[in-house]
Amino acid sequence: MFEVRSMEPSLKCPFCNPLAEDIVARNDLCYALWDRFPVSRGHLLVIPFRHVPDYFSLTGEEKQALLALVDAGRGIIEENFQPAGYNIGLNVGSAAGQTVMHCHCHVIPRYAGDARDPRGGVRWVVPRKSRY
Repeated sequence: MFEVRSMEPSLKCPFCNPLAEDIVARNDLCYALWDRFPVSRGHLLVIPFRHVPDYFSLTGEEKQALLALVDAGRGIIEENFQPAGYNIGLNVGSAAGQTVMHCHCHVIPRYAGDARDPRGGVRWVVPRKSRY
């Protein structure tokens, strides 16, 4: 069983006090859990334990830990869902769509046929710029 700890707990933050049974992977600085509002089957979030607003507020060590769990998360997703591809993304600030101001990285599995034309990938956050 994981010992869950939050370095700077916040009662209002949904990521500061994760339930141990929700954690699917972890390391000393970050943890991963299934997204409660998944874009696709197997949508995973990688979250630092320390309450920081965004990726640019992480220490170098936290950035390395986050990326290590992105890799580990991919293995978990592959084992359970066998996607055809991935989108990996971080929203930084409300203008970029961030709604929870605790850094988190989306690991979104993609499946053949899940979009009519997947070309452009993450560029679809600004639809008029998605085609090039």
